[in-house]
Amino acid sequence: MDTSERRWRHLLLAVLTELDTEKFSLRLAAADDAVFQRLLQLEGTEGTDEERLALEEALMDIRLLRHNCYQMGS
Repeated sequence: MDTSERRWRHLLLAVLTELDTEKFSLRLAAADDAVFQRLLQLEGTEGTDEERLALEEALMDIRLLRHNCYQMGS
C-alpha cells in the first residue's frame, strides 16, 4: 500500500470515528478531497481493481454521511 492509498484510507477512518460535529464536517471534506485526488492519480494508470472498488465505495459512504449529516441538521 503506497502513501496516497494510506492517506485516503486514514482520512476516511477519521471521519467514521469522529464524534465532534464541527470536526466531523472538516474531516468529511478532507476525506472527500483525498479520495477524489487518489482517483485522479489512478486515472490512466494500472492501479489495482481492489483499490478502485474501495475508492468508489468510499465515495458512496461519503455521500451517505453528508446526506445524513444535512438531514439531521435540518
